[in-house]
Amino acid sequence: MNKRRVASVIGALAISMPISVAITAPADAASTGKYYSSCAKLTKNFKHGVSKSKAAARKQVRQGYASPAYGKKARAVYARNKSRLDRDKDGTACER
Repeated sequence: MNKRRVASVIGALAISMPISVAITAPADAASTGKYYSSCAKLTKNFKHGVSKSKAAARKQVRQGYASPAYGKKARAVYARNKSRLDRDKDGTACER
């Protein structure tokens, strides 16, 4: 094969082969969790607080509280605020 033919075959392969490009979405509020300085501010958005898991939310219900939020967004908020707002370390911040 001559050089010109090799170059054209390589070019054709490069065009026909799919190229994978990883595109990352910017971090949104659900993945990073919003910072709240107090339970009063957190409960404006999450009336009964936020839990780290469904099991922690069920525990709050068994203890007589209303069911806190435990979805993806609530878990991110809990993770960001747990050191200040989950004082009893039970897996739920700002339970009511």
